[in-house]
Amino acid sequence: MKISDFKLGHKYNRNDLIEAFGGSFMGGINICKKTNTIVITSIHTGNRIYDDKLFESDIMYYTGEGQVGDQKMWKGNQAINTASDRGVDIHLFVRFKKTEYTYFGIVEVVDEPFFADEKDVNGNMRKVIKFPMMQRTSVRNLTQFENIRTVSAGISPMEKPIIQVVGAAIINDDGELLCAQRGYGSLIGKWEFPGGKIEPGETPEEAIKREIKEELDIDIEVEELIDENYNEYPDKNINLKVYRCKYVSGDIKDTEHQALKWSKPEQIESLDWAEADKPIVDSYLDSLPKKIDGEPLQFDYFEAEAIKPNNKDLFRAVQDYEKSQRNKQKSGESAEIAVIHYERDKLNNLGHPELAELVTQVSKDNSAAGYDIKSYDINEDGSFIETHIEVKSAKMGNKYIEFFISENELRKFKEDTNHKIYCLIKMGRNYKLHEVNKYDFFRNNYLSPMTYRVRIRVAE
Repeated sequence: MKISDFKLGHKYNRNDLIEAFGGSFMGGINICKKTNTIVITSIHTGNRIYDDKLFESDIMYYTGEGQVGDQKMWKGNQAINTASDRGVDIHLFVRFKKTEYTYFGIVEVVDEPFFADEKDVNGNMRKVIKFPMMQRTSVRNLTQFENIRTVSAGISPMEKPIIQVVGAAIINDDGELLCAQRGYGSLIGKWEFPGGKIEPGETPEEAIKREIKEELDIDIEVEELIDENYNEYPDKNINLKVYRCKYVSGDIKDTEHQALKWSKPEQIESLDWAEADKPIVDSYLDSLPKKIDGEPLQFDYFEAEAIKPNNKDLFRAVQDYEKSQRNKQKSGESAEIAVIHYERDKLNNLGHPELAELVTQVSKDNSAAGYDIKSYDINEDGSFIETHIEVKSAKMGNKYIEFFISENELRKFKEDTNHKIYCLIKMGRNYKLHEVNKYDFFRNNYLSPMTYRVRIRVAE
């Protein structure tokens, strides 16, 4: 029997598994070196030690091995935790009867393992490891955890379903926004824009009118799109579009929410918003009209020479820039973590695991360092040098690679002989890496000024 002979939902015996995978199958986690696979079994008969949660909302919480005392991240547990990085498939069989193994296909760890309290074989409370898993056969995108773990290895599981959702920013005559508190599900208690799923054949505008009528029993007029946000969850991905809406008629009769409240702009940010709604709340607040108070200021202009910013200015500017960028997008963080995996893999392959462990993300602790990753290069004589890597998410057109660089980063690149710039270019689900040639970079003029510091001296 071969691995390819196993069919989803079909039942097999222990000898079938031994013949195909080559393991002993004496425990729940079986490392099969012959076929470079891991086979895990989940027991759901009456007498069992482990409390596995079997595919709740497409996620299975598989319990690690170890029958007595606290479980540790070693042996079979460590093998599961690192399987994705090593390109090892995990096959799941579930035992609903003692001698029957029902095949559930290939599964993958899709979020950080965590510890839970359960009893061991002697009835004593202990800590067990739970692995959140999903079937590879389900249609889904990579979770954020999988992106971080697999981007440098080029592994691409199937896609999760993408659910199109609309929300309504309903504003009354007093400029207050109608905020809804979720009354059910995993996000219970979180605040959100009222709305729901777009049904097949509906436009977003039609869907939001229908949802608001069903939920609140009022009629609205849909105006313009405020913003949209794509958010990943363990079992699905949500693409949320929120429209500015005007109340037309009807008395609100809420049928779904824990609470509703009309909030002034200065009150909105204090609410505990759902993750998918938070960026759109920011966009809504940014879209509100701004006021200019008082009369315009009048100044007399004097000549002043342009000045180069000092290190203190650069430190503050870089901090503000990095902070704002990380708040608006996570692409930079994803690129940096991909480089960390790339550098660690490189050093491990060169036989220096001790240096691989020292590769660190400097940008987390010091945004003004002028680089993001500390790594190492190995010389021909076996010695090593510390390298400083600036990571750039780059765009590539027909003839150009484009990215942005600060004055501080440019100075570091020029003055630090061990400084590198890695350009990470998104290709499909993964990145292509390009290291900028320092000699050519400074031999040619590739810089286009985009931002200037303005300094006008005024009369006292």
